[in-house]
Amino acid sequence: MANRVPVNTPVATLAKHPAVVAWNRLTGASAVPNRITQLNREVYRLFGMKKDGDSVIAKLCSRQDAELTRVISTGLLPLVPKPALVFYGCLQMGTNRAWMFLEDAGRVKCSLEDPGHLRVTSAWLAALHACLAGHAEDFSLPEAGLSMYLKKLRASRRRVLKGLSLLELEAEEVATLRSVVEWFDHVENEWDKLDALVGGGGPRTLVHGDFAPKNIFVRQTAGALEVLPIDWEFAGWGPPAVDMGECLELAAYRAEALRYGVTWSAETIRGWATVGKILRHIAEFEWASAGLLRRWPPRSVRHMRVGLEGARIASALEF
Repeated sequence: MANRVPVNTPVATLAKHPAVVAWNRLTGASAVPNRITQLNREVYRLFGMKKDGDSVIAKLCSRQDAELTRVISTGLLPLVPKPALVFYGCLQMGTNRAWMFLEDAGRVKCSLEDPGHLRVTSAWLAALHACLAGHAEDFSLPEAGLSMYLKKLRASRRRVLKGLSLLELEAEEVATLRSVVEWFDHVENEWDKLDALVGGGGPRTLVHGDFAPKNIFVRQTAGALEVLPIDWEFAGWGPPAVDMGECLELAAYRAEALRYGVTWSAETIRGWATVGKILRHIAEFEWASAGLLRRWPPRSVRHMRVGLEGARIASALEF
């Protein structure tokens, strides 16, 4: 869900809203919410939708994303002894769309400036990785290992090189794109070292794939702080490093992981975090490069320029 000002739906149209119609078809109810707030282009909060008065989050997404969330929410997260959002169900719409309904996570997102948030988020992630490491892989979930990120890197580089050859760009924009290509080349040349840091044939587990503050809510209940990640559309099976690019306190992560019987050393976890930062930048550059030739190019270049210094720092760490 993007950070934006919520937009309220007019009262007169509440009962006819597509999300409300879909919920009632799914549940067999005839509920009408007190209010509907649009959180993102196709994400809504339906206030007072349930019999207990709780709100529901409705998201119109691809059937693939809905099924991925269903498998994770109902089959895998229950194996992790941590709170998780309730998956209420989904309703297929046509050939490739579905309404998906989830428990409302609230309004407080994880803050990297809050030590308490960082600590409990690290512990939640460690529990996810440790409890599902070695678990029989559900092959309905995508591959999310280093090979996938190498493909992302190469595809992004091709887009950037194509942009350099086809677009009319300012000198500063050209310099940014060339620097990004140089970074891609440097990281690919070091790929064997990244593979060694994640252990080659080391643990594979469920990874969120976009474990960042924008996708992590926190909720205070009975004196405890609950961590509630959302948006699992990039999830799959891969090394823990995939989720370790940010939102991580290494000591808290290791302490929690050890509780579940793994033997991951502090040095190993530091290596994963090093790789995670690089993978995070690859994903960000891929997102930016995807719009280079389709949308307004200066915006894509600007996103790359913003991330370039952090990417250089991440890849300059001792492998």
